[in-house]
Amino acid sequence: MYNNAFITGASSGLGLALSKRLSRQGTRVILAARRESELRSAAESIRADGGQAQVCVLDVSQPEAVFESIRWWDQQTGGFDLVIANAGVGRTKAAYRLDWKDVSAVLQVNVMGAFATLFAGMECMLKRKRGTLVGISSLAGMRGLPKTGAYSASKAALGTFLETLRADLASQGIRVVDVRPGFIDTAMTKGNRFKMPFLLDVERAAEMTLQGIHRGMPVVSYPWPVASTMYLARSIPDLAWGVIARRMRY
Repeated sequence: MYNNAFITGASSGLGLALSKRLSRQGTRVILAARRESELRSAAESIRADGGQAQVCVLDVSQPEAVFESIRWWDQQTGGFDLVIANAGVGRTKAAYRLDWKDVSAVLQVNVMGAFATLFAGMECMLKRKRGTLVGISSLAGMRGLPKTGAYSASKAALGTFLETLRADLASQGIRVVDVRPGFIDTAMTKGNRFKMPFLLDVERAAEMTLQGIHRGMPVVSYPWPVASTMYLARSIPDLAWGVIARRMRY
């Protein structure tokens, strides 16, 4: 069981579901997100269920604010033993239809925001030589998928960063977990206009995420039909994958 957790993107979706499950396990959760009213409603719901929750209004696209918030809350709580970089955004367009502002917005949240969250959490945990850092990447980051250029690239970057942190921090008593979900039924995916195979309920996704973390898995991938397909895709030679990717329709 974790004592204190800091979770970004906690006002809705997977972040909120993880926060509620952790609170029911006895963890005090600091809910971080931009939308204050949704955050306060989430915190009230957790408290009404007997849990401990506090609110941190935070835009992770501002790295300086991320560092300031995590350092402050780490002191207030007596120290985080779990930090989850969950906040993320997505854009689904062919590269020739993308605006650079869209690309920049995705990278600022999914890369800079996630990196800052993990790095700030790491700094706090290094003082105590213990803790768990979790990044919510994606199965989409395992190969370059059509129409997901910025999103796939951002999640690939996060996955590689987590892999590096895992190697560097193993000697420091800090665990690093890369969570790679497939499609989850959240507000972000509701705008998708294509079929999403094996779409997961957000509660089931949260359950599978925490099961993997508690079992000590370095990488948590789900659901298995999509995960196995993406692991197979990663093994395909680049030339062959290029042909396959060009023929994908969604």
